[in-house]
Amino acid sequence: MGPSEVETFTTSYAPANGLVPRTTDLVTTGRASGSGVIVDPEGYVVTNAHVVRGAQRLRVEIPVPIAGQSILARQSRTVSGQVVGIDVETDLAVVRIGERNLTALTFGDSDELKAGHVVVAFGSPLGLHNSVSLGVVSAVARQLEPESPMIYVQTDASINPGSSGGPLVDVNGRIVGINTLIVSQTDGNEGLGFAAPSNIVRTVYEQIRKQGRVRRGDIGVRAQTVTPALASGLTL
Repeated sequence: MGPSEVETFTTSYAPANGLVPRTTDLVTTGRASGSGVIVDPEGYVVTNAHVVRGAQRLRVEIPVPIAGQSILARQSRTVSGQVVGIDVETDLAVVRIGERNLTALTFGDSDELKAGHVVVAFGSPLGLHNSVSLGVVSAVARQLEPESPMIYVQTDASINPGSSGGPLVDVNGRIVGINTLIVSQTDGNEGLGFAAPSNIVRTVYEQIRKQGRVRRGDIGVRAQTVTPALASGLTL
């Protein structure tokens, strides 16, 4: 899996707030990093939308295959990347890099996941390249808010800032999710990590690659969860 996991670096520019002492301070520079995974040998990478959204410059660090084995840090090279498309609702994005014959991971079927299945999270948390953490699926189809259209795979595999966009894989090395967010009171891992299910990721990836965006049907109605308070008020 290591050759397929990448690290992303973004640079963005924004007007400074308030009065600034020098004209050179009129524009502030923001830099951030995240993770991603190669899903096609022709240079297509899937990551999170919040990792690359608003970036004026995008660089992707890809591993360089080496002969033999080494306990030292992996060799890599940095190439320019271009955002193909972003889907805000699922917080997913597709990036294209100008490289070919890359090592790619295949998508697994996230509908087959069950609580207790062993999974492995790959990423570059806090800039630590190609970190691996082991855990289990804590829950499937976890909805973080009652009205949210998005569901997640919950895992206790260690996910930290910088892991966003990295792959969550099963024991067969297939992508079963894209690490997206954590719930924490300390801004660090507390065993509550959430990944976008691979079946959703694959659909979003295929649509963005084909037409640059995701199209969804709309039947003109709005669904609402019937909570105990709502049921009592409606005498249901």
